[in-house]
Amino acid sequence: MMIDERPAGDAGLRRVIRANVLTVVFEVIVPMALFYGLRAAGVSQWWALMAGVLVAAPYAVWTIVRSRRIDLVALVTLSVLVLSVVLGLLSDDPRTLAIREGWTAALGGLFGAWMLVTVFLAKPAQLTLGRTIAEIKRGAEGADAWAARWDTDARFRRGLRINTAVWGAVLLASAVVHIVLVYALPIDLISGVTTVVWFATLGCLVTWHIWYLRKENLDA
Repeated sequence: MMIDERPAGDAGLRRVIRANVLTVVFEVIVPMALFYGLRAAGVSQWWALMAGVLVAAPYAVWTIVRSRRIDLVALVTLSVLVLSVVLGLLSDDPRTLAIREGWTAALGGLFGAWMLVTVFLAKPAQLTLGRTIAEIKRGAEGADAWAARWDTDARFRRGLRINTAVWGAVLLASAVVHIVLVYALPIDLISGVTTVVWFATLGCLVTWHIWYLRKENLDA
């Protein structure tokens, strides 16, 4: 059974990674490249921002149609894009379109706040999220075995709480910084600066996550 399950788990993990990479490409990199390309060509800030919104929207719709179910991430992304278009049509101020950056960051902050709250509840968020990853990698039985460590291993419980707290605190702090940058920076700098800051933060978090899970033997 293990020989059959591992390839399936690896394939599932590769699909998750590929989907996340595509999301970053079509919802972050392409709109940012289009914005700066259009600005370099002399297009106004408003139209350059609107073009990025309109390019990202079809991918979010396609994600929902392809999966034939309401994907929460795609739904949130689409709602933010629709909000940007509506605000853009109601005002010719380009900063109203930049609200998409602040709104997306606020959602990340809310997620971080939720993670912090779960640290003090019965089970931290990383237990739920880790079990989902374990099921992708190891199958249902492997995920059950990993999650069962919560009931018998004090070090496992402590490690998941610490990891959850770090993720929650960093995401919440990143959201605050992100929103401040959106409303403090010149419009032409918002997309580039906030994207660099976000990827740097995410890179540090992922590096911490991998190191800490290996150190504490928490890997799902």
